[in-house]
Amino acid sequence: MFHFKTFAAVPALVLLMGGTAHAALTADQVWQSWKDGAAQAGLKISAATESNAGGVLTLNGVSVTAEGETEALTISDITMTEQSDGTVKIAPGATIGIDETDGTDVTKIDLVHDGLSIVASEKSGALVYDFEADSLNVTFDVTTEGYSFDETTEAPAVKNTGKIGFETLSGSYSDTPGANRVFGLDLAAAKFIFDSLADDPGMEMKTTSTSETSDVKIALDVTLPSSPLADLDGTAGMRKALDEGFAIAGSFAQGNGKGTSALESPYFPYSMSMDSEPASAEMSLNKDAFTLTSSNGKMAFNVVSEGMPPMDVSIAQSSMDLKFPVMASTPQDIIFRLKLAQLELSEGVWSMFDPGAELKRDAADLNIDITGRGALDLISLAEAEDMGGEPQIPQLENLDIADISLKVAGAALVSTGAFTFDNSMGFPMPKGNATINVDGANALIDGLIKVGLLEESDAAGARMMMAMFMKPSGNGDDSLVSEIEVKDGMEVLVNGQPLPM
Repeated sequence: MFHFKTFAAVPALVLLMGGTAHAALTADQVWQSWKDGAAQAGLKISAATESNAGGVLTLNGVSVTAEGETEALTISDITMTEQSDGTVKIAPGATIGIDETDGTDVTKIDLVHDGLSIVASEKSGALVYDFEADSLNVTFDVTTEGYSFDETTEAPAVKNTGKIGFETLSGSYSDTPGANRVFGLDLAAAKFIFDSLADDPGMEMKTTSTSETSDVKIALDVTLPSSPLADLDGTAGMRKALDEGFAIAGSFAQGNGKGTSALESPYFPYSMSMDSEPASAEMSLNKDAFTLTSSNGKMAFNVVSEGMPPMDVSIAQSSMDLKFPVMASTPQDIIFRLKLAQLELSEGVWSMFDPGAELKRDAADLNIDITGRGALDLISLAEAEDMGGEPQIPQLENLDIADISLKVAGAALVSTGAFTFDNSMGFPMPKGNATINVDGANALIDGLIKVGLLEESDAAGARMMMAMFMKPSGNGDDSLVSEIEVKDGMEVLVNGQPLPM
């Protein structure tokens, strides 16, 4: 079941930085807006001491706690200074973090910054925080109870340590009040860094991971419903939230990236490296539709493990374009596009299952391009599942297959088609045509048999199915075609012959 309240559990420092904007801000107003914003999110922010002199508010011993909890995010000190232009400059202290101990479990998280500067201002009715820093890093050191295979021996502790950080960071966070409160985040960093170590002595495993990504840009806008989040729970709450304007829109872009991963283990030790070219993605969710688009440049992976040849995998390009209705009672656009171009495996990978080179080493390509229109209510489907009722059947209007194609190991499949649907019977009844062309299928089957990936009996079944549904296309000895036509009343013709039902 969907729990809308969990959406409120975002980082405390983001939610509390809200409230009512003022044309000329004072430090006291900013501090009060933090306390008001925290209260709305079920949090409490307080300071051990407060002093305001000459427009400079100094807070010491700041803590942020969730309602009913004792663990706190602590900030050693915060200084808010009123500027002549009506803004307030905010300088967080050097010590920001969480330090908790629960039995043998220890959690220590620190926010370490260099040159962090935050300026609060009022812009068009919104409270805006512009920020920049030479570096901003979150370091973590977490110890949890491990596992022991010997009941007489105390389980050794599992340790997870690492750092997540940005270099040359800048951006802004905004809070726009209104019937639908809108939070906005824009962030840019010259570099994003991730570094972690997981040590589990009980399982004899130690894993290290590192990554470095250049030119990171993130944009996110969240529009809240008019009702309080605490009142919206379950699928009914999600429906109400969407009806009241709840929406998410975001984008992400990055430059080149590289990373490594290694596992020390007596069972399957390995080391891996990864390189990636620039990538981008956009997504949105509202009551009308969910959309997701992404585009990735070349990605390459190298894996080395004891007793195995070096393995390399690369993809020249990949992309995705998705769109489908969320709460639609009338037909809306549907898009499903997926592309994987030039997936290549090194000889080390091929030799693991085809040492005799029986299969062609051609790069693989996959392309799916399907569009259409239909009415779909995802919330109704979720409500039916929760209540054990009959789900609402999607109403399709049309479906166009511009291309479904796959090339792998010397074989190729290409399919196109177009269908319309009659929904008068309570279920989408298709009508239309599709054409499927297959080249090199028999040669691929022969190769799979030789390398032991396909049994002769299974191959015979596959060949029989191709003989039933396909015919020679005339383009070669190993080239087949299937022409499918669906008529009214679900009459299906394959290459002009009725398909037994």
